[in-house]
Amino acid sequence: MTYIDYSDSDFYSKIKQLLLERGKKVELGRGYVLCQAGEMTSGIGLLVSGALKYSRTLNNGSERIVWFSFTGDLVACCSGTCNNFPNLLDIVAMENSLIYQLPVEQIDAHLGHEFISHLAEAMCYQLLKSTIDDYSQSPEERYMALTERFPDIHNRMTNRTIASYLGITPESLSRLRKRLLTKQP
Repeated sequence: MTYIDYSDSDFYSKIKQLLLERGKKVELGRGYVLCQAGEMTSGIGLLVSGALKYSRTLNNGSERIVWFSFTGDLVACCSGTCNNFPNLLDIVAMENSLIYQLPVEQIDAHLGHEFISHLAEAMCYQLLKSTIDDYSQSPEERYMALTERFPDIHNRMTNRTIASYLGITPESLSRLRKRLLTKQP
């Protein structure tokens, strides 16, 4: 998966500043559910520390992780934020985390509807890119992109969590990691 870094963009700078100045400071313990699938919530946050997973519970009861947020990322309940639809994903703290968050209405009041539209467009693009990468890249390519973005991921997350994100078994992830280690000079 190719991660799109918006941290240099003007809209990221504006929302980051607004969230740090006016956002509600929320400390999340490991396992805290920030958003739950099916609920109506609308908010945007800045993840100041920690890591979050975006996941969906499948019909067989297993969990499929579809996205991660790490320190410095904007956090949003994707469907509920801009369209007033129920959330499609659970967002859960994978470790103790800290965010500053505001309801969309307050962001809209400070930065305007055009800003929210721009943010929604950026989120849709990121999700579309992620979906395309899921179908067009191998698990190895997505794993390498993930570890490039977050080099110490294995120190902070289990193989099971990473494998869920990649759509493979933990055993396949172990084989993939071993194969990559033997390729290194």
